[in-house]
Amino acid sequence: MSLLKKVVLAGFISTAMLATAPSVMAAGKQANQTQEGVAIALDTTVEAVENVLTGLEAGVDMETGLALFKTAKQSSKTIESASVYALRARAQGALKKARSAFKKGETEKSIELTKVAIEKFKGVRTAYHNFSGD
Repeated sequence: MSLLKKVVLAGFISTAMLATAPSVMAAGKQANQTQEGVAIALDTTVEAVENVLTGLEAGVDMETGLALFKTAKQSSKTIESASVYALRARAQGALKKARSAFKKGETEKSIELTKVAIEKFKGVRTAYHNFSGD
């Protein structure tokens, strides 16, 4: 009897998880983001990465620095435009390298890589505005 209860309960839980998984996985995504929304996301991301650079230059501690990197990373994920997807991925890669250097204690290298990431994100913004005709 207890085995039957466990099987039924496991089936119920797995069904409930399947029903909610797609909506949870898409929580940060915006389907069909408007041009204005993409422009705002680009500006917000550039600002967030510049905040990372400011923090690194000010000598923030590890926890604060990682929080700044996380904010910038999350902000970059809100850029939803197929026209700049590849450029966005390259910029995110530069930011990831900067974060990795920071975690290793290589602050100077992290600052240089963050500057590269800022330039790449600005390039994404420029490419988007050139493509969209704004």
